Amino acid sequence: MTDYIAELDEKQNVAAVWVKENLARGPSVFDPRKHIFDPNKNSVFIGASEEKIMSWIAGIDRQGRMSR
Repeated sequence: MTDYIAELDEKQNVAAVWVKENLARGPSVFDPRKHIFDPNKNSVFIGASEEKIMSWIAGIDRQGRMSR
C-alpha cells in the first residue's frame, strides 16, 4: 500500500505530495522521474481529498514531461 500525503499552503491548496511506500523508511516528495502513480493500487490519501492529490500529481507529471 502507498500513502500519498498532501502538504498544503496557507490557502489550503496542495503545495506538494509526499509518497510513503509500504516498505520505505520514510516519505519523499513525489517526483515523476522516480514515482509512478498507479490508480489500481491500494492507496491512502492523507491531508487532502484523493481528487486534489491526483490533480496535483497529474500537473507535476505534465510539467516534468515538458521540461525533458
